[in-house]
Formats: sequence, structure tokens, C-alpha cells
Amino acid sequence: MNTQKYNCTKFRKIVDTTLSNYANMIKRLERKKNVSEFVLTYYSIFLIITTLTGKYFPDYYDVLMSEYINIILSVVVLIYSIIIQKSNYSSRISHVMDSLNQLKSIKREISDETLEHCNVKYNNIVDRTERRSDTDFFITVKHLCREYDINWLTKRHNKKVAELIVQDEIDEYQKQEKVVNGYISEINVFVEEGKIVLEVLWEIILLLIPVALFAICLFSKKVRL
Repeated sequence: MNTQKYNCTKFRKIVDTTLSNYANMIKRLERKKNVSEFVLTYYSIFLIITTLTGKYFPDYYDVLMSEYINIILSVVVLIYSIIIQKSNYSSRISHVMDSLNQLKSIKREISDETLEHCNVKYNNIVDRTERRSDTDFFITVKHLCREYDINWLTKRHNKKVAELIVQDEIDEYQKQEKVVNGYISEINVFVEEGKIVLEVLWEIILLLIPVALFAICLFSKKVRL
């Protein structure tokens, strides 16, 4: 009986981890979708602004340079829009969201009597759902580390917290530390953290490119004069 209860507890934690992975996946896909749509709109507006600026302010704006840049950006925007269309973010988000809601229902149904049935349903949902990325899993692990006061770099508990909790809680924290460390060992945390940082930097660069190109056209005209 104790084994069965333990299996139920363990299965709930597995479902919780998968739910967290799916929630992070939805956030990642929504972020990519929103950024992609914004970039397309932003660059399209920039192309219109540069064309109008070259037409109405030719004395202050390098029209030749602007036309060259606009042709390149037009091709980039076209390619980018095709990539976004093939990525099919809306459909993928909807599918993962549906799987997440089904897993929540399964979690509510878990009991000693329904464990096997819930496990079958869980596997069916996971098998037909898009696989989470290592970055999604890494974010889940970081959430667990914050919850149990574990440093994801050192894989150890915060000493001050460990000193404050009672002995019964220490045993539970040590179990969680072992589980979280097992998760951490499955991924390269430095690579995943680097991916997150680089993605943010790339989004910033995408925002700055039109501003930089506009400044280049203004500066180029001054140099020619």
C-alpha cells in the first residue's frame, strides 16, 4: 500500500514537471510569435518611412543608399514571413495548450485506483504533443531550484535556509535536491542559459537594426556633401 502511495506521489510530480514544461513551451512559442509579428510590422513601417524620407528630404537623406538597403530588407522581410508562416505558431500553441489542460484533468483524477489508467492517458498525451525543448526544461528546473532553495550552478541548498528548517523538512529537501540534481545533469545549464541570453540580445539587435540603417543613410548624405 505504501508503495502504491509512493507511486501516486511520484507520478504527480512527473505530471507537475510536464505541466511546467508545457507552460514554458507555450510562453516560448507565444514570445516567438509576438516578436516575429512585431518585427514584420516594424520593418514594414521602416521601409515605408525610408522611402518617404528619401522622396521628401533628399537633401538630408542618402536616397541611393536607402534604396539599396530597402531592397535587401524587403528580401529579408519576405524570407522571414515565409519562415514564420511555416513555423505555424498559433496552431502549435493551441495544441500544447490543449495537452496542458488535459494533463491538469489527469492530475485531478490520480488515485490508487486510477493510477494505471492515468498513466496510460498521460503517455498518450505526451506522445502526440510537441516535445519540449531543453530550454523549456531548463526553465522548469530553475523554478524547482527557486522553490527548494537550490543553486542551479552549485547544485547545493542555500546554507542559511538549511539551517532554519526543522529536521523533518531537511529529509524532504534532501530528496528534492537529489531529484533536481538529476534533472540538472540531463542538460548543459551553461549552454541553455547562454541560449536565453543570446535570444534576448538578438531581439534587441533586431530592434536596433532599422535605427542604425536610418542613421547610416543620414550620415552617408552628410559625408557626400
